[in-house]
Amino acid sequence: MSGVVVSSDLANIHPGVWRAHQLASDTSARIPSGFAALDQQLPGGGWPTRNLIELLLKHHGIGELRFLIPVLRKLSLEQKKLVLIGAPLLPLTPVFEQFGVALNQVHLIQTDKPQDRLWAIEQVLQSDSFGALFMWLPEEKALCSPTVLRRLQYQATRSQGLSFVFRPIRAQIQPSPASLRLCLTAQSPNSLRVHLIKRRGPVLEQAVLIDLPKPQGALPDTPHSQELVRALDRPELQTNFQTTLQATGNYTSV
Repeated sequence: MSGVVVSSDLANIHPGVWRAHQLASDTSARIPSGFAALDQQLPGGGWPTRNLIELLLKHHGIGELRFLIPVLRKLSLEQKKLVLIGAPLLPLTPVFEQFGVALNQVHLIQTDKPQDRLWAIEQVLQSDSFGALFMWLPEEKALCSPTVLRRLQYQATRSQGLSFVFRPIRAQIQPSPASLRLCLTAQSPNSLRVHLIKRRGPVLEQAVLIDLPKPQGALPDTPHSQELVRALDRPELQTNFQTTLQATGNYTSV
């Protein structure tokens, strides 16, 4: 019987092998988050494509869309589609534009029935025709079960874009196939604490403090303008955004 050679460095066996004390690397493309401190903690130095990324929130409207502005802006200016499915809160159109997001690349899909929302999500994932997909899963257990999440993760691996899924923070105690899970909590009206609860790498005990982006345009520094910036997450302004997207043909109701 021939001898067995055992390598002392498993990383030399296959590039897919990673050690628990190191951040993993793989062949998936990465897109910078826009926040250097966060990119340092993300495997590969940015948001991973071809993967499900979970964002867990205590409630909507804490600045989650402003947190994603760098990705929205970058991809929209590259003429890549941004698809939002089931978004509970939508931004005031002029403010969205002040952040440099090209509205002609934003596609909003709203559904009347929860099962239709899940169907729409899967159709977009399978189409692989998006730069980034932002999905808010239905609350019904059967529509956000581990089986459903595994299916979405599998479909995400077959796409080329970013796949973000928003879920309530209580879901953090539930198992998830997502390769990356982050809890977002409000630090102040203009900052978030981002806690990476799952990544391919060592456990990160401390949260990353993120200062939310400010508009690129010339909004005056007044209490009123600051309220407009925070309106990026206000529910009562949803109609304004829908009306604008309807005019461009980028609003779909299922």
